[in-house]
Amino acid sequence: MNKDLVTISRLALSGSEVDLRLFLAKHIRKIKKDDIDTAIALEELLKYPSSTSPSILRKKNLSDSTMAMGQQEKNNLDEEVASLLKIWNPNTILENIYLSPDIQIPLELIVKERSEENLKILTAKGLKPITTAIFQGPPGVGKSLAAKWLSKRLNLPLYILDLTAVMSSYMGKTGNNLRKVLDFAKTHPCVIFLDEIDAIAKKRGDNSDVGELKRLVTILLQELDDWPTQGLLLGATNHFELIDPALWRRFDMDLSFNLPTNKNIEIAIKDYLADDFDYFLPWLDLIKLKMQGLSFSLIKREISYLRKLKLMDQKLFEKTIIKELLPNTSTMSKQEKIKLALQLVNEYNFPKIKAAELMGISRDTLRKYLNDNIERV
Repeated sequence: MNKDLVTISRLALSGSEVDLRLFLAKHIRKIKKDDIDTAIALEELLKYPSSTSPSILRKKNLSDSTMAMGQQEKNNLDEEVASLLKIWNPNTILENIYLSPDIQIPLELIVKERSEENLKILTAKGLKPITTAIFQGPPGVGKSLAAKWLSKRLNLPLYILDLTAVMSSYMGKTGNNLRKVLDFAKTHPCVIFLDEIDAIAKKRGDNSDVGELKRLVTILLQELDDWPTQGLLLGATNHFELIDPALWRRFDMDLSFNLPTNKNIEIAIKDYLADDFDYFLPWLDLIKLKMQGLSFSLIKREISYLRKLKLMDQKLFEKTIIKELLPNTSTMSKQEKIKLALQLVNEYNFPKIKAAELMGISRDTLRKYLNDNIERV
């Protein structure tokens, strides 16, 4: 008896498209060595959008019922596997995202490629749209926000898989669980975001590597080569140097997210201050100086703290605002300290003794520069 045919027929007749797609994905891997033509034909069928999932080309917003269906599809997974996934609804209001042109332009390209007209152009030339991309950069610089931005622009649900959590909780089962998640994402139009991908995709010669990690890298290598065009697979890492080069090369696109530029810091500060911007205007230069070298998430945290301090205790705020905004003087040169001390006195009416004390310079030195009215940088 052909048990696979019976299972496929049962799933089709019961209307369980989610389970049918998952079974077919497993069946394809099973027959690929012996019947490559059938495997390819089935893979092509799986690339068609699910009847219960939103089309990539649909312009209108996802309805609540569609997202409810997406949640239901997730619920059909094994309880253990489903618990690993977070779902983000593209109808959710997205906070402002600040991207440099070298990030913004490639992300826009991913979206543009998937319009009906551009898909036809690409297909005619034997090309396919970008289906996989990896984001690298320090924490808090916008990698997760970029994934949400793509989800919103493509009008697709975003499934987030934190691979660090997977490794810490399910070591020994990770390969099987990862395969199930990828099978699910591959058979449903969506954006799948593999966060902290370095947790499993280490260089295969790494001394800390174990057999389980090698299997996980192999799984990812297999999936990246033929990710369906109706979906998008994204990876993110804070440690690109740990990633297996063979895996790195398999991604269609590699984007490096850096700490914010001075221009983006100014834009973010104004946005995060919201209707308190005018109130903080006298201290704006110090705020910008304080935020140098911080990620967007840290800038947002610092601004939120200042706004709450002002709202909860204005007297304390006025007494401590300058001290809160002073940069780390231990990394500053003597001339930088003198310049900032002069700025505190001249622009913020700060007491000379206090300015000298905070900057770690002598009062005589500060007095000399004030008398000469010279800023030596």
